[in-house]
Amino acid sequence: MKRILVIEDDVSLREFMIKYFLEKEGYQVITAENGEVGLAKATQELPDLIICDIMMPKMNGYEVIQALHENPATASIPFIFLTAMSDRANIRDGMNLGADDFLTKPFVSQELISAVNKRLEKKAHTESRANEKLKTLRDKITSVLPHEFRTPLSTILSASNILLDELDTISKDELREMLEYINASAKRLNHLIENYLMYISLENNIPENETQGDTTLCTAEHIYDQIINQLRKYNRTQDLVWKAEIPSSIPIKMSEQYFNKVVHEITDNCCKFSDAGTPITVSAKIDNKHLCMEFTDHGIGMTKEQIQQIGAFMQFNREVREQQGSGFGLTLAKRIVELHNATFQIESIVGTQTTVRIALPLAS
Repeated sequence: MKRILVIEDDVSLREFMIKYFLEKEGYQVITAENGEVGLAKATQELPDLIICDIMMPKMNGYEVIQALHENPATASIPFIFLTAMSDRANIRDGMNLGADDFLTKPFVSQELISAVNKRLEKKAHTESRANEKLKTLRDKITSVLPHEFRTPLSTILSASNILLDELDTISKDELREMLEYINASAKRLNHLIENYLMYISLENNIPENETQGDTTLCTAEHIYDQIINQLRKYNRTQDLVWKAEIPSSIPIKMSEQYFNKVVHEITDNCCKFSDAGTPITVSAKIDNKHLCMEFTDHGIGMTKEQIQQIGAFMQFNREVREQQGSGFGLTLAKRIVELHNATFQIESIVGTQTTVRIALPLAS
């Protein structure tokens, strides 16, 4: 049985109209005579929906919804304002504070029931999608992460065991080769762990001041160095086609850590999904107070459906083309860009090329 909290100072409207009609529809109704009592009951009872008057003694409806949104336990409860005011400004103020709907007094029972049903159905749909997304993510983690952790770890263990068993007889060249295997695998494992931790941090809704408070003074040389460092890992520095049209130094509304991660992961994706010897074209320019960058590779490409499904642990056509990595790359870059109110776009032609475009706002 869904529980609805009704916060209304008019006792006849609260107890003998709203409560009556809702209970008749099968809802469990909790009532409060003012905003203070309503806020306390909302925190204690955690109802499925709240109907709240605006003009009330002690604490008005605006103050109630603000207090609810400051508490993670009550922030997502659907909220319907109830008011005798028909002024559009008041309605707009309420919606800006996060209200889901409005009922203007006087109203008929069907309007009340329709608004309540609609909000609860939307909440159920949202929760269903969230659970579905969580299940999909859990399935991907189960299928992808064990392999991605074990592959470099197996190399580290195998090579180190050989070194321990044959240390007295192994040649200097063989020793170097084993150490290179261990080092490369350790870096791969470290990269996976760092991306995993960053993904979890981003998905846990980092406060705005942690994602948007920093500014990076960026230069063409800095961007070029970040790209070259990634290409060097794949021995593909000769494949870079670099086109830069930016001033000597530009301030970007993003921390250097996040900016470098975006450039690294997009470049890394270009390398993974195109063959050595094919060009990787990167351009950078200033347009409408944004740093606009394009990364184009001439590789396997993606379908529109695959672009829409880009997410953590998502790997396409693994049975056709073996991929190192957990599918974090583009997801992390996309999430970081979006958290900074910037633009992230992908265009692709299957079997021909993929272009990733980002537009990062400049600081004042």
